[in-house]
Amino acid sequence: MRSRASTAISEIECRRAGLDFPSWLILDEYNYVDADKAYDFVSTTPLGAFSEAFLRKIAVLIKQASAERRARAVLRT
Repeated sequence: MRSRASTAISEIECRRAGLDFPSWLILDEYNYVDADKAYDFVSTTPLGAFSEAFLRKIAVLIKQASAERRARAVLRT
């Protein structure tokens, strides 16, 4: 079984983003949603945001997973 492309979210980044600590990001899959069947959200108000430095780290890890052909779409219904 292959290992998952993921990264732990530090305690400070969890606080910035309004997440519980500990939290993880899975970086080798992304949601695929049929636009005609997309669900409405009660609110789209952000809970918080990651720092620019952490977002750059995430982007590098996603790019690596994609280059290694590890990223895959997951149909959410």
